Amino acid sequence: MNKYLFALPPAIIMALPYLVSPASAAKPVHAVDVKSFDVGGVKTGMSIEEARAAMQKNFGVPADKIEATKSATYQVATKVTGSQQIMYLVYENKGTRMQVTFEPRIPYDKSNPMAAALISYEIPWTSDNETSIKEAALAKYGPVSTTDMYPVWCENPIPGTGMGCEPDSASLKVASTTLTLIDPAWQNARMKFMDQQNATKPQI
Repeated sequence: MNKYLFALPPAIIMALPYLVSPASAAKPVHAVDVKSFDVGGVKTGMSIEEARAAMQKNFGVPADKIEATKSATYQVATKVTGSQQIMYLVYENKGTRMQVTFEPRIPYDKSNPMAAALISYEIPWTSDNETSIKEAALAKYGPVSTTDMYPVWCENPIPGTGMGCEPDSASLKVASTTLTLIDPAWQNARMKFMDQQNATKPQI
């Protein structure tokens, strides 16, 4: 073995410990109850009414300052519920923007048809703002799940990699001056429902 090592360039020999010892490179991760988090008072799973009320309280504004966008007749929310539904709530003021994106509840709930699935909050970019939103997030949400370039909290972090969350994991991320909270379970349920609705037996 030693005679082969002597034949290797010095740079490769120096890098060997990192190449052949993956266990030593494993990064610590820990799961976080992301579904309990809120952004501006809004949590995933909230109804339209709950989310709107939370946004009003957080920003101290009346309901007419929260812009609502309904689904088109051809969109999934309308098809699932049988009527047009609010898909987005947006508040904007002087470069600050908060948006709540909704998915239809599966199974359909007539009294509460839509659920908050993704919440984003953004402030204007400056170097100071980038630092302040990161510090505010760390103070509010606690220790991160992985030591990524940007703070990230995962319901299910990818084990040992420090590379973020599993694809279906609820997560909260801070990137630049934007904070994003998402629970993919709502979208996944809707996609599965539509797949079932569109299932067709080939008649060949």
